[in-house]
Amino acid sequence: RVRHPETRWRINMLVRDVADMIESHAPRSAGVPGDQLGLLAGDPDAPLAGVVTCWSPTLQVLDLAADRGANLVISHEPLTWEVCGRDPEAGLEWYQERHPTAKAPNQRRLALIAARGLSVYRYHSNWDWAPRFGMVDMLARLMELGEQAAGPRVAPVYRIGPTTVGELLRRARSVLQTGPLRVVGDPARTVTRVAICHGGFGQMFTFPEVARDAGAELALFGEMLDYTIRYCVEIDLAAIELGHYRSEHPGMQGMADFLRQRIAQEIPVECLPSHEPWRLL
Repeated sequence: RVRHPETRWRINMLVRDVADMIESHAPRSAGVPGDQLGLLAGDPDAPLAGVVTCWSPTLQVLDLAADRGANLVISHEPLTWEVCGRDPEAGLEWYQERHPTAKAPNQRRLALIAARGLSVYRYHSNWDWAPRFGMVDMLARLMELGEQAAGPRVAPVYRIGPTTVGELLRRARSVLQTGPLRVVGDPARTVTRVAICHGGFGQMFTFPEVARDAGAELALFGEMLDYTIRYCVEIDLAAIELGHYRSEHPGMQGMADFLRQRIAQEIPVECLPSHEPWRLL
């Protein structure tokens, strides 16, 4: 059989060997300083039985990964829920919040991991901008945006042929297999410069100005707040909200593709959906 030049054709791999593969393509140093990256739970020296990539390591994903025979789960989002209701540096506390170790979802996830012999790694900001297989490049390819023409890495801008907001909306719904999406601006508006602001960048009130300053006329956001939407309106930036999960799941599919090219075929690699746990009624 023809071998990929970087493929490690051996079955007796360890969990940490997979981490080495990923970090050779997307080193931790490429991530945002202070971001949580690497091993979160489990044994890095365990023999590798199978790999699951996912956007969020929910209880359902972790359980299904173990059912499939995998012992390594690689997620994009955190394994445990942290404290978010206070800012120690500012001395600001909105409500009394349980310590992370006392939060029921954290206890359940960690207990399941221990009981089922899983190891969990997280690759976040380093995988956002990983070449070809990461969040941004995978989304840009699915949306047929071509090559980046301008903008910083947090809001890359792509120059496309004249296209209406409505046409880009229909394309997004088709390739990401979504239902209705929130749209900011006139669907009939024609745009030629599109920014990708994936994941949670739309949770920051004034982030749209980064895309607008880079020349974007429309931004594809992951998750947007009401404040962010109103900011888009006031700076005349059209926007389509894809959903946090929908905008980043392709990047975890990309990670699975990346690993399949480098791991012996006898070791299964699968990307499991984290799903959207709500419905529109």
